[in-house]
Formats: sequence, C-alpha cells, structure tokens
Amino acid sequence: MAILKTQGLVLKYTDINEADRILTILTRDKGKIKAVSKGCRRPKSSLLPSSELFAFSDFIFYKGTNFYHISSGEIRESFYDIRNDLLKLSYAVYFAELADTVTDEDIPSEKLFIILSKTLYYLSRNEIPIGILSCGYQLKLMDLSGFRPQVKKCVNCGREENLQKFSIKLGGALCNLCYENDKSAIKVSAGTLETIGYLLSTPISRLNTIKIDNTIFIEIDKITVDFVQNHLDKRFKSMDFINSIKSLEIE
Repeated sequence: MAILKTQGLVLKYTDINEADRILTILTRDKGKIKAVSKGCRRPKSSLLPSSELFAFSDFIFYKGTNFYHISSGEIRESFYDIRNDLLKLSYAVYFAELADTVTDEDIPSEKLFIILSKTLYYLSRNEIPIGILSCGYQLKLMDLSGFRPQVKKCVNCGREENLQKFSIKLGGALCNLCYENDKSAIKVSAGTLETIGYLLSTPISRLNTIKIDNTIFIEIDKITVDFVQNHLDKRFKSMDFINSIKSLEIE
C-alpha cells in the first residue's frame, strides 16, 4: 500500500454519503490530489478539523483505486478568522479556485502551495491591504503558470520606451509604435507598469511595504482580473461575487 506523508491545504470539498467527504487538496509534495475523508462529518471525528475548507494540515494518505484516503490529519492552521468576514471569505474562495484551475492532479507544485498558504495567512491577519494582496497573489500565480505579464518592454517589438498601453490579449505593455496590434489595449501610466513589476518580484510577506496610489491601484486591479480571466479562459463566479460585495459597500 502506497503511503504519502505531506502537508496539504484543502481547496474544496464535496459531501458524500452521510458522513464522508471527497477533498481536493493542494499538497506540498504531490501537487493537487483528491482524497476521501471517511467519517469526517461526524461531530467527534478526529479528521473533521483537517477536512474543512482552507485547512492547512499534516496529512498521511494511502492510495486507493480511484482516490487517496486520509489516514490522519493534524491541523496546523485553520484560517478560521477568514470565515468571520464575508469579503475575506470570498477572496479566499477565489484564491483557492484559481489554484485549483491552474494545477493538474499529481503534478508537484510546491511554489504555488507556499504562495497560496502565505496569502491565506496574511489575509487572515490583516497585515496587508486585501486589494494589494489579491493582485500580488494573482500575478504570481499567473507567472508560475507560464503567463508572466511583460511590463518592462513592448510585448510586440521589445522597445523599452513609450510604453503607454497594456494588451490583455498579447500579455503585456505596448509601445506607441505597436498600438495597432491590439486596438483594445488599455491606456496605462508608467507607474502602473512599474508597480505590476514590483508586485511580481516582491515576496508575499513583503507586500505590506508597498504603497499604491488609488488611481494606479484601480488600473492594476482591472488589468490583473482581466488578464487572469483571459489567459485562463474562464470566468470565475467567486470574483463576480467579490465585485457584487464591493458595489454594495460603495452604495
């Protein structure tokens, strides 16, 4: 019987039968796996804490015919505080949904595991503005997935001067000689491009050192969300829900 010992973070789950769950877990060593948590929904189950959404645990699995099965799960961090704030919870669901989208089962993705874990940690601790944290996480996730946005030179010709637009479709900045290559490109400031580069290169734990002008942040936020949806070719309902919450707060 193949045994797997590793850390894991629950991205989502599906309840089955009266007491069981099938968990989708992003693990440190094995990438994304599906695992059965037998009897975890019973009130006194030792597996209940590690079978909740976002639970970060030390797991022991054994490999079944179709799924892994959890032998034990020792919770390290529940990120429980995230559940007390609807906006935080919505962002956490979005972050997990993104990680689920860009990973394949049994393909190691330790860097994404670490980035998502740190992002949830700082989301729960209120140490980094949620908007900056969100943009930083999304950009890093896209970079790991092979979609790093080009912001230091023209994505079409390579020039480093007069970068005044950003092409979602082409994946980066356009110089004034290449605007015609994407007429839907978004006009951006040099500060926006510079800040995107900073978010890409700065560790999650250091994002609390950055201050972003509100006008620049609005540009970055829109570019980031559109960039993710375009290149992953998916519209995320969790982001739609986040936007609906924001619109209520504005009103």
